[in-house]
Amino acid sequence: MNYRVHFLERQHDFERVMDALAGAEWIGFDTEFVGEKTYIPVLCLIQVVTENDIYLIDTLRINDLRKFLDIVTDPTVLKITHAGDNDYRLLNTLYGTVPQNTFDTQIAAGFVGYNYPAGFAKIVERELRVALAKSHTVTDWAARPLDAKAIDYAVEDVKYLPALHERLTRKLARHQREPWAREENRKWETPDCYTVDPNKELLSNDFVHQLNLHEQVFLMRLYRWRLERAMELNIPKEQVLQSRFVSTVLRATKDGPNAFRANRTLPENVWKKNLEAWQELWRRKPNDEEKEFLNGLPKPTPEDPEREWTMELLYHFVKKQCLEHEISAALLLPKGDFNRLKAGSDDFDQSLLTGWRAALLGRELVEWLVKGEKIEVEWSEGFCKLTM
Repeated sequence: MNYRVHFLERQHDFERVMDALAGAEWIGFDTEFVGEKTYIPVLCLIQVVTENDIYLIDTLRINDLRKFLDIVTDPTVLKITHAGDNDYRLLNTLYGTVPQNTFDTQIAAGFVGYNYPAGFAKIVERELRVALAKSHTVTDWAARPLDAKAIDYAVEDVKYLPALHERLTRKLARHQREPWAREENRKWETPDCYTVDPNKELLSNDFVHQLNLHEQVFLMRLYRWRLERAMELNIPKEQVLQSRFVSTVLRATKDGPNAFRANRTLPENVWKKNLEAWQELWRRKPNDEEKEFLNGLPKPTPEDPEREWTMELLYHFVKKQCLEHEISAALLLPKGDFNRLKAGSDDFDQSLLTGWRAALLGRELVEWLVKGEKIEVEWSEGFCKLTM
């Protein structure tokens, strides 16, 4: 694994290299970015590994990345990543890029006995017998010049991707799970994967069901106002208004300015700066679109201890299947998605019970998970019988 390392910081050098890579069979890549101070993370570095070379692309100096993005979207070039979800989401946010022909070592590892999501260092150590340095995993990637340790870390982040791809591909083939890994990676190759619901925060807040229509409208508007301000100022949403103060703002806004003055938790500079905007959001009458959306909110599922017990029991059978087949349960049916299934939520992703997942679980278990009906337990000497 003796790679030649090249630092690309001039546009014409970058384009010359990308032209040469355009016909490659594969590349591996990773990105480094800083996201703590801005709404949209700042892409600082792209590391690309090929058969003999590693290229460190200084994206703070190279403004036009189209030739690299063309490779990412080229279905004839395999892209190897580890935990590439974050990389692809950033590229989509910045450039609208939707990748094609992807292979992720973290996903592949989840199909051959690793917990999901397994860290890069752990997989490299077990598969390649190489211990990665862990002392430089946090750095200011926007600083220039990059120090030697940061460059070494950036190189290590991609130099083992080709060897991991080779070993994990062999293991997938041995278990006949190459199509399963391909199916899982294919999710990243559709525009729908990168769609973000602007009402996501509202929908995930159980507090909304305790409010009347006027309060629900204000809460929805407040979340959107925070998002729009963050985008406008290019700062994190928490710098506009911390999530822990959202319910405080709702209560104080409907009660008037004196409620803010009496509140000791919300910083004075925050409410004074934004009070007029919040009051305007409160005073404006709900429009038809807002009313239609809020009337369509799924109602909280009544507590059902019997269904709770049934679904938790079934999830143990899911985990048992995963243990027997050495596949991570968190890859097959993440706990958050299972909780949506258990609650009968309309936003449960039904595709999580199709394809390779259905093949592994079996028709009967999938049907039981979908129906979620009461399970009868019959104990006898030497066996326990479950019927639905």
